[in-house]
Amino acid sequence: MAECKINDLNIAYFEIVDGRVKDMNPAAEKLLMLAYEAGIKDFKRYLAERLNAGDVMLRLQHREFGIKTLSSSPLRILVFGLDEFRPSLEELFDISSFQHEMKNPLTVIDGTSQLILAKSSDSYIKKCAGIILNETQRIKHILQNIRLLSGMVLEYSEFEVKDFLEEMLNSLNVLFPEIRLAVHVEPNLSTVTADKKKLFMAVNNILKNACEAQRTGQINLNIATDPTIKYICKSSGTAVPMLKISIVDSGTGIPEETLSRLFTPFFTTKNRGTGLGLVIAKEITEKHKGRIEVQSTVGMGTTFTLYIPILKEIIKA
Repeated sequence: MAECKINDLNIAYFEIVDGRVKDMNPAAEKLLMLAYEAGIKDFKRYLAERLNAGDVMLRLQHREFGIKTLSSSPLRILVFGLDEFRPSLEELFDISSFQHEMKNPLTVIDGTSQLILAKSSDSYIKKCAGIILNETQRIKHILQNIRLLSGMVLEYSEFEVKDFLEEMLNSLNVLFPEIRLAVHVEPNLSTVTADKKKLFMAVNNILKNACEAQRTGQINLNIATDPTIKYICKSSGTAVPMLKISIVDSGTGIPEETLSRLFTPFFTTKNRGTGLGLVIAKEITEKHKGRIEVQSTVGMGTTFTLYIPILKEIIKA
């Protein structure tokens, strides 16, 4: 491939020899900057790990990229954005109209079920009406989650970490009385600038999964600053450290085949799960210009780690 054509590509091109980048084009340089902003300092190593794992995709910030190997000796790779090749959910159909069309029959079903519960004296009919009522509420919850994912907008504010945790602990203590949540917060970390409600939702979704997986015993929630990973703030040009939130359980662990599908919409191993809890947690984290990582060992437990920039000012998307 001629040099001039490589530089004209709007696709990142890397030539790697002996573990070092020998050649790259301008699009690859932009990709390196995007990776650095996402907290990935050694992108060559990160890319090599993806290739060794057989991955054909990677995700940086909230964008997905495809990986194509052109040759193995020397190693020549193309990395290209996938967003431009596929329509967004909003382009496929109008979410608002879809919800409206679903809401009308659900309201009728909901109201009819309540009427049956109130009027019928047959215990079996009342039981069936109760099941119908519960299932309509479940559908409404799924629709709300889809709406959240399709049009998520962050509302940044500065809030106290203490208040954030107190609200979460109160909720989980009621739902999971057999679980002891051990919280460790960096002493000088008193406030955080983020979307409080959505960050609460992300952390709470993961904590609830951990509690459901473990049922009894202790789960650790650690909140600290990670100075080894930086986010480059575009508005100021400064590098800021990342807030690191870790949820560590000692449950059964997650099998490898399940681990690879954790963030797939509607994938769930629960009888009553929607398969959207972790998807929402990941989307919220990435909307905050952060990322989420998972480490799990079957029979020993799982660790979810959220990284988001520690901001002194609100950043623009």
